[in-house]
Amino acid sequence: MKVVKTYSYALTEGTLEKDLDKFIRDTKNGAYQFDYKYGQEGLKLIKAYFRLIEEEFKKQNYSVARACYKKLMFLLLQNEYNYFDYEDIVGKLNFEKFIGNYFICLIKLCTIEELFNEYVEYLKIKEDYYFESADKTILAELSEQNKREFLIFVEKAAEKTKNDDYAMHDLIHLLLSIPKSKGDRATYNQLCEKYEKILGEDLKEDFESQ
Repeated sequence: MKVVKTYSYALTEGTLEKDLDKFIRDTKNGAYQFDYKYGQEGLKLIKAYFRLIEEEFKKQNYSVARACYKKLMFLLLQNEYNYFDYEDIVGKLNFEKFIGNYFICLIKLCTIEELFNEYVEYLKIKEDYYFESADKTILAELSEQNKREFLIFVEKAAEKTKNDDYAMHDLIHLLLSIPKSKGDRATYNQLCEKYEKILGEDLKEDFESQ
């Protein structure tokens, strides 16, 4: 038998958002450098914050959940600074769920144009990470009319995408995923040919992989 130490966390700044702002300031000031060497307190706090944010989400406090999800996820997804000195702190957390919840908040609160702008911001911050839940949530939760409007924004932005705009390549992959999911090879091949100079010549071979 072993003794398991449990943790209980309480907000100190009055609101979840203000508390999270202080945590982010402390993090950027180096409070959790080499976190894995010192009891993983930073990681434990992050997990506690995500639990609190999910409680707000479940209570349909979408505005609070949206703001807090963005603050914490974008802090962890950026790769300019390794504030916690883990090789991959994102991999220690259930980001697929967090991202899905975040985009549900956006769908509940935003216009289609605002949703698209937030989506692009997310693409730029996540760099080399890949998560299915953003695209899946958007396509599943939007009405057919809103989905068409959203995809118009995606198409316009995709047409302006350059070879080295790597974050924006995901816009093209989103467009490709739609005919692929429907088994529409003709439309899929048309899009492959349209974006061949950006994504390469092997896209058509990906049609069969689901």
